[in-house]
Amino acid sequence: TIAAAAQNPMPQAALTAKTVAIVNDTNTGAVTDGAMEQLQQWGHFTVVDDADSADIVLRFDKKTDHERQNNQSTDANGQTSYSATMSFSRQIHMRAYLKGAGTPFYATQTDDGKKKAGVTCVTSFEKAWLAAR
Repeated sequence: TIAAAAQNPMPQAALTAKTVAIVNDTNTGAVTDGAMEQLQQWGHFTVVDDADSADIVLRFDKKTDHERQNNQSTDANGQTSYSATMSFSRQIHMRAYLKGAGTPFYATQTDDGKKKAGVTCVTSFEKAWLAAR
């Protein structure tokens, strides 16, 4: 699943940007690989290493949720039984920032893992960017 949010309209500076840098805070290098692959396929931006000099910075991070539910029931004989369930979910978040901005102008997230997450997030940004032109 993908959830995306963009400023409306997308800032003009984002539409005229030429360079992009990837900052990966997920501890999963494959996210960067997927993002790079998709950016190269798109071919619009030059990917640079220095986030401070890039027109747009794509920042990736990971959010992991752990949810625990405890259940207790008593049957007709007065016997009490207990059960617990645990669920885990991981999401990769990507936020796009203009040079020098502290607030993202675009954000998306995906349940995809690793390399696919990088591809999915950049594809989502690409679609929003193209729609805004």
